Amino acid sequence: MQTSTETAATKPHVPHRYYTTGDFLDLINALRGYDPGAASHTLMGLLRMATRGTASPVEQTALRIAGLAELNGTEFNLTDEATDLLQCFSTGQFDGEMTDRTEQRPAVAEPEDTTDYLNAGGEPEPLARLNIGGTDYMIGELSDLNMLAYRLETDLEWTHLKNTVEEGWSEIAAEIIAATRDTTHDYIRMHMIHRRNAQVGENTVLFELFGFEWFIRFSDDKCETRVGGIDWTELDIEGLDREEDMSQIAVKALLTAVPNASERFADDIKEWSLRLAAGAMVMPAFNI
Repeated sequence: MQTSTETAATKPHVPHRYYTTGDFLDLINALRGYDPGAASHTLMGLLRMATRGTASPVEQTALRIAGLAELNGTEFNLTDEATDLLQCFSTGQFDGEMTDRTEQRPAVAEPEDTTDYLNAGGEPEPLARLNIGGTDYMIGELSDLNMLAYRLETDLEWTHLKNTVEEGWSEIAAEIIAATRDTTHDYIRMHMIHRRNAQVGENTVLFELFGFEWFIRFSDDKCETRVGGIDWTELDIEGLDREEDMSQIAVKALLTAVPNASERFADDIKEWSLRLAAGAMVMPAFNI
């Protein structure tokens, strides 16, 4: 019988040696014969660029989506972040953190007319498809201007994006959400609470948004709203039913009582938009 000591002393079947980038590339290609999903297009593209200086179109797109490569005219190159990553791993010095080069990127001046700015760079090249809450957006890249643009898949008109891949896809999705939705209205509607058991008087209801309270009072001929310390303000609810449309009335009441609600709750709305954006799915444009 073999003892535990003898077992520990047994030589491994896999030889210990230094593996090159090409070795890992060959290993992954071999593994794909057993598991087609053994490695992502991003990883394969990075290894292929490091080994052979080229990558497939699918891998190039995946690298660009990840912010690890860029297209300069007809030349496809790894970004500084990607080369730093490869350099750190090749020397064994990678500590899990990469250098932040955000401040080193040249700023692109934004003109007042976004349409002219987009036209100056020509038609954006499709880079990715971004799905936000079931809605698909095409993300295009203007490499000469170091900027992105978006449009609905069913539209032809592009809209300039302030964020780039370097800021992250959640930031891009949050910017699109802010531009295409009434985020203040949606934030209030999704987070407000109807305090049904509150004793606030006859024909009066109370709503709360994370501790911020507002009141709605109904009478035969009108509807009014107020927040603490402020007089009642008449609320136009024409076309809305008190029972069936109470949520719409409550949102409208808060926006009426607090006209600067978008600024007052700006930080909370931004955080909510980012949480919503975190669930967005990004896919390469070639899957479309």
